Amino acid sequence: MISPLAQPPIPKPARRNRLGRFILILFLVAAVAAGSVLSQGVTPPGRSGDALALVESAWDVALSKVGETPNLAPNPWPGEIIFCEPLPESQRRAFADGVALMRSTENGAALFQMLQDEGVCIGVEDLPYNSAYATSRWTPGNGWAESEIRIDTSYVTFLYPDVLAAILVHEATHIERAITRTSCYYADACTVLPNGVYLEEEVVAHSAEAEFWIALFGRDGKDRALANDHAENQLKAFYLQGPDAFLEFVREMRSDSREGDGIG
Repeated sequence: MISPLAQPPIPKPARRNRLGRFILILFLVAAVAAGSVLSQGVTPPGRSGDALALVESAWDVALSKVGETPNLAPNPWPGEIIFCEPLPESQRRAFADGVALMRSTENGAALFQMLQDEGVCIGVEDLPYNSAYATSRWTPGNGWAESEIRIDTSYVTFLYPDVLAAILVHEATHIERAITRTSCYYADACTVLPNGVYLEEEVVAHSAEAEFWIALFGRDGKDRALANDHAENQLKAFYLQGPDAFLEFVREMRSDSREGDGIG
């Protein structure tokens, strides 16, 4: 017997300003990387086939220069992260950085420990609308080990580690609620939006996400938030306005008819 608990995924921020921000980030990447190659004595690859490696290196340099340093130090996971399938080194490194930051808070560390203990895997998927989703599955033979968290491919490629960590906290909260039987699936007492999203379930997961963001950057949020980190700042701001304002913010954010497109 398999009991699937498909958790409503996180929607991507509005695409209205994403192109402009993406162009700005690319410009900053190029500028910072060029300066770093000269000032730090980095030797560029000698063959044109190494261009991708140079771009990845430039992106890492840009993140460290453009982004704001969190208040908490990363806490790297000492073992192997359970991935749903083999991933390229660049994506494995991105997840390692995100997990390290996720584990910088007590709740984040506990959530990731739970994922590892239960055998929940983390993977990458091309998602047309959402940022990520979690699916909780229990079987008599494997327990919760067939559960998984999936992150949109572009988010693993281009996100700051802090945003990736916040998304992992959100999705791991869904998994944790399924395992502890506190999710809406068991309670059957949640508001179901017209698109099928359980409102109160998302309020809990987004609350954990907002609290994590506050732990990293304080009540004022992150400075120089250029794209998805701006969305985390906005989530944090409504969370600090109180439960009623946060509930309505989550309701509006999660009511789009495109929720779940391309999943399952």
